Amino acid sequence: MSQGYPALEYIIVDGGSTDNSLEIIERYADRLKWWASGPDGGQAEAIARGFDHSTGEILCWVNSDDVLLPGALQAVGDYFRSNPRAEVVTGAAYCIDEADRPIRHLLQCTYTRGVHASASRFMFYGQDGVYQQATFWRSTAYFAVGGMRKSLSFAMDLDLFTRLAQRKRFGVISRYLACFRLHDASKSSTLEHIRKEEVALLRLDRSALGTHPLLRRILFGWYRTISLLRKSILQGRAVLGFEQFPPIAKLSPDFGVRRDA
Repeated sequence: MSQGYPALEYIIVDGGSTDNSLEIIERYADRLKWWASGPDGGQAEAIARGFDHSTGEILCWVNSDDVLLPGALQAVGDYFRSNPRAEVVTGAAYCIDEADRPIRHLLQCTYTRGVHASASRFMFYGQDGVYQQATFWRSTAYFAVGGMRKSLSFAMDLDLFTRLAQRKRFGVISRYLACFRLHDASKSSTLEHIRKEEVALLRLDRSALGTHPLLRRILFGWYRTISLLRKSILQGRAVLGFEQFPPIAKLSPDFGVRRDA
C-alpha cells in the first residue's frame, strides 16, 4: 500500500492465522479489493483463490515473510507499458534475515539481477535466479496457461513459470524489486525435502517426455555452467562493494510507513 501505485488491487488470503494477522487485515479492510481468513486447501489453492478475485492486468503474489521494495510497482508498470508484447518480467531481488538485514554469504549468492529465463531453462535446470517475489505477469497469460497447480505445496511457482515461459521468454528489470526472507522457521528452511521432491517430479513431467537422457544432461550442464558464471560475477560485485542493496520501507508502530529507515 505504501508503493503509491495509482491502480493497486490488494488481495489477502490468510490461512486462519492465530497471531494478530486478522486484526491487521481488518485495520486495512477498506483498502482491500477482497480478503479471506480461514482454513484453506494449501498455499497454491489460496493463491489461486486470490487471483480468481482479481481484475488487474498485472498479477504477482507476495508471501507473508517477503516484501516489495519502494517503487517496485511503478517500475513494473512502466516496463509493461513500454513493452506491450511482454507477458512476464522478473527483477532484481535479495535475501534478508528476520531483522530485515541483507544476507551476505561468501559461498552462496543471496541475490539476483534477474534472468531472461526460457521454458527450456526451467524444465532442464530450474528456477535458480528467478525470484518469485520479484516476478510479475499479465493476467491474460496466467489464465491462458490454466493458473496455479493447486496440488503442489512448494514448487507451484516453478510450475507456473515453466508454463508461462512456454508462451514467451521472461523479460528482466535490472532494478531491485523485492526481498526474499530466510530464517530458521520459514517454509524454505523447514520443508526443503518437500521442495526437492516436487521439483524432481516437475522436472520428470516436463523434460522426460520425448527427450533423450543424454540431451537432458547436456542441457542441465549448459544452464548450470551459465548460472555458476553469473553467480561468480554477482558474488565478486558484492565482495568488492559494487553492489548496494536498497533498504526496505519500515513500518512505524501505528502501521504507517516511514521511509527514512
